[in-house]
Amino acid sequence: MKKTIFLFLFMLGAALPYGCEDVLEKTPDGQITLDKVLTNYSRCKGLIDVVYGEIYTLRDQISFVMNPIESLTDNAFWAATYNAYDWHNGSLSLSNPVINWPWASPSEQLWPDFWRGIRLANNAIKYLPQSTVISEQELNTWVAEARVLRCWYYMNLLEFYGPVPWVEEPFEPDYDGWNTLVRPTYDEIATKISDELKDVINSGILPNRRPTSEALHVDNGMAYAIRARVLLNNASPLNNPANDHNKWQRAADAAQDVINMPEYSLVPMSEYKSLFTSPFSTAIPEIIYRSWSNNAAINNTNGVNVSPYKYATINSMWNCGESPTQELVDCFEMTNGALPVIYDDATRTKVTVTPEAAALGYSEDRGGDPYSNRDARFYIDILYNGANYGVPYNCTQDYIIETFVGGANGFNDVISQETTRSCTGYYSRKDKDIKFWGPNGSQGNVYSYWVFFRLAEFYLNHAEALCELNDLNGAITSLNKVRERALQPKIEDVPGFVKSQDFLRQRIRNERRVEFCLEGWRFHDQRRWKILNETNRFVTGMRITKGNDGSFSYQRKKIRDYQSYTDKYLVMPIPLEDAKKMTGMTQPEAWQ
Repeated sequence: MKKTIFLFLFMLGAALPYGCEDVLEKTPDGQITLDKVLTNYSRCKGLIDVVYGEIYTLRDQISFVMNPIESLTDNAFWAATYNAYDWHNGSLSLSNPVINWPWASPSEQLWPDFWRGIRLANNAIKYLPQSTVISEQELNTWVAEARVLRCWYYMNLLEFYGPVPWVEEPFEPDYDGWNTLVRPTYDEIATKISDELKDVINSGILPNRRPTSEALHVDNGMAYAIRARVLLNNASPLNNPANDHNKWQRAADAAQDVINMPEYSLVPMSEYKSLFTSPFSTAIPEIIYRSWSNNAAINNTNGVNVSPYKYATINSMWNCGESPTQELVDCFEMTNGALPVIYDDATRTKVTVTPEAAALGYSEDRGGDPYSNRDARFYIDILYNGANYGVPYNCTQDYIIETFVGGANGFNDVISQETTRSCTGYYSRKDKDIKFWGPNGSQGNVYSYWVFFRLAEFYLNHAEALCELNDLNGAITSLNKVRERALQPKIEDVPGFVKSQDFLRQRIRNERRVEFCLEGWRFHDQRRWKILNETNRFVTGMRITKGNDGSFSYQRKKIRDYQSYTDKYLVMPIPLEDAKKMTGMTQPEAWQ
């Protein structure tokens, strides 16, 4: 044990070229030897604590500062010349990852951060067993946690960059075999992750669910969830072009494993909002794992401006940020299960209202109302013209949203700069709370936590996998679990129901889009389904004007053409400098 902490930290930092050259986590004195780390309880515990440190815990940070990844999809539009604007300009290239922090070195963040998480996990797994100051139970628990977290970082790498080599040993400082690393197939790495997680689960070391006081730490619920998501991705069209039914069966079985866990259950619709805005200390039966960082400031960067409030002086917000698109709004059914409109042409600006929607009052004619009698989730997720947002902190009067031209939150036609007014006619509400805002800069106690896994996902994963296996009855049963919680009719009772694989596939995908909108997962769904060419060519909004008689007129408007629909946007390329050194790794097919 004569190695200095410099060498030890070099190994902490050395998993890929980024770590070798740029990432050296240093202690204050820089001279602690490895044996002193392993004979000090706090430093040993630090070996597992730092593994958690590479998890992105804020929903508006993973794409770019204040820029949620939802704005890189067709669900939300972000005005201004930040990353989302460049992304949709088609700027993604081998030398420009777009999802980056230009002032950082390296500017690319996701790739090195996920690999850093893996190498920190590998160090914990290797060195903790050498400690002389931790109990056997602590050793077993921390190593099991590190193994689960290693799979979390691999899952993230797979979702953004495709399959990468499985690494389970810390690289030595003199390692020079970068060019020998080769890409496995997606199935090979997915199988490795699945086996790793099953081994942890079967060991019985971790509990199925942590008590609230330990909610930051991973458990078997997290292990099951990672495994189910990875296997669903493995079976999806992007990674399963031959439509191998064995992959879909594995995905279905893995989702069922999560569903079978008695520790988790769907919350009723009356408590749906609590999934996103309850204190971290609150036990919520549907949540399997969520961030521990309060992201309440997202109200200031990706919500609605409350400063026009008539009854008190309230500060103006910085930016409305992610503004839901008309395409997303159109996915919310009517209360009878009907989709509201059918697009008449490729512009999506001319529509036919479905008869079942018209029967419930849907109308975009002058004086009409397109926002009544919609899916209950619509009123929790979206702020629209006439919506009652509630009462600001320490106030008494409701704030009513006005998105019409000239209204307090009126439509903005300028898309080239950040703005407090939406360019689509809608604002995000799902993880927002008006009580963030109060008179003269005061704020209420507001919470916003990014949910990584919740039980609803696995009912829809299960439905999707069974649908692809042509087990339509099973798919319907799982789909209805989520629909009925949302107070929507069973799928077989919706207008126009056809018991066919294609009908169910489309409605399962629509259900997923609605259930998880503004949570960040649409980015990956669009890619694994290979639908970018259909969905990411442009987005639209609703431009509303108010007549002298107080009636509203509705005009669907194209907001912006996109260039983010090509196959190059399906899988991100390996950062150029690393690709030069890792000559055995091939770039994704579209980048070759």
